[in-house]
Amino acid sequence: MQKLYFATSNESKILIAKTVCENTDIIVEPVLLDIDEIQGEDPELIVRDKVKRAYDSLGLPVVVSDDTWDIPALNGFPGPYMKSINHWFKPEDFLRLMEGIEDRRIILHQYLAYNDGKRIKVFRNDINGYIIDEARGSNLKSPNTTVIVLDSDKGKTIAEVFSKGKEAVSQRYRNRPDAWHCFVKWYLNYYR
Repeated sequence: MQKLYFATSNESKILIAKTVCENTDIIVEPVLLDIDEIQGEDPELIVRDKVKRAYDSLGLPVVVSDDTWDIPALNGFPGPYMKSINHWFKPEDFLRLMEGIEDRRIILHQYLAYNDGKRIKVFRNDINGYIIDEARGSNLKSPNTTVIVLDSDKGKTIAEVFSKGKEAVSQRYRNRPDAWHCFVKWYLNYYR
């Protein structure tokens, strides 16, 4: 078994990692690191810098993840700023932004970066979805989840999926493409 440190305190991200790695030789060990994240428009640059800082702080092989949200009709807004937008917006604010817009697509760009001190490797996975006309479900921390349906969630908002409980969410992560799946395949071959 190989221990892999994952620099995050986000319970949802930890659940993804542990679910995807559960039947492998990888043990995911969450670690809380105080990392100042650079701001900018280039998500790969952000995640590379974040994993470099995580490795410098921990001194052990480490993984970080970051999500970017892209609404094509709004020129890629909010990009890497969804976490900040979720502090300011309520579900109705997202819906007002989309009033009168026919193209309601949204793309979740997942980034995962690994650093073992010798190399940095970045993985990316895109998940398509759309913004609905009225909020469904409840999530005060991430209001965007009440108005976004990802194609892999069978018509349910992200909030509705999470309301089904931990096992339903774990099943979701086992069955849909994810940056973690890409990483695990690479990591197991890299360390054989």
